[in-house]
Order: sequence, then structure tokens, then C-alpha cells
Amino acid sequence: MEKAKIIKRYQNRKLYDTDASCYVTLDEIAEMIQQGEEVTVVDNRNQKDITAATLTQIIFEKQKRSEAPIPISTLRHIIQQGDGSFSSFLSKSGDGNQLDLIQTLESQVKDLSVKLSDLEQKAGMVPGKEAHAAKTAEV
Repeated sequence: MEKAKIIKRYQNRKLYDTDASCYVTLDEIAEMIQQGEEVTVVDNRNQKDITAATLTQIIFEKQKRSEAPIPISTLRHIIQQGDGSFSSFLSKSGDGNQLDLIQTLESQVKDLSVKLSDLEQKAGMVPGKEAHAAKTAEV
């Protein structure tokens, strides 16, 4: 099993990748995770594991930029379920494996997108007008 990459968070809120010996951004940490890397974020002052809070912050920042944010009703429901944590919400909403299901579905969609792109390239189609015309003809 691969050792988790350690990211230190300093009091000035800067994040430091101890393996690469450089500062990183929240977006770069998100990319690491999307590439399958294990990441642990620790507070440099007290060595407390703050990974969950940092990942929540990444989700928050992505939601601010998203055109399809999480519905307000869902966010209200998470808060109403108790302590306001997403993990608490998932465990109380019946099936604690919903997050795994979502991650699996997202992964499958990404894989299918790559396969579709490969097929379009093999067929000599360039995504754009030709691909759109073919998709429209199928409908």
C-alpha cells in the first residue's frame, strides 16, 4: 500500500508538500487526490490531522466556482441531521455507502468519456461539428 503524501498546513494557511519540498494550493491537492494519491494534511503547529477539514474546504471552493452547486435543500438536510458533517449525514441517511456509489459512478462516467474519445479518434472524427452531427443523426 502506498504511503500517504504529507501536506503541512502552516499558521499563515500555506500548504507545504513535504515530499516535493514545495508549497501547493488546494487545487493541486485536489488534482493529487483525483490521480489516486493518498494525501494527509497535518497542522504544523500541533501535528493534528486536518485532512477532513481541508478536503471539505476543497469541496467548498469547487462549489463556489461550480455552475451546478449542491442544492440548498440538500445542504439544509445535512445540517438538520445533527452535527452538520457530511459523513454524519451519509450514515444517517440510510446507506452509508452512498459516497462509494457516487465515486464509482463518477469513475465509470470518466472511463466511458475516455473510451468515447478514443473511439471518435479511431473513427477519424474530431470532437466538434462532425461528432455533433453524428450524435444528432442518431437521435
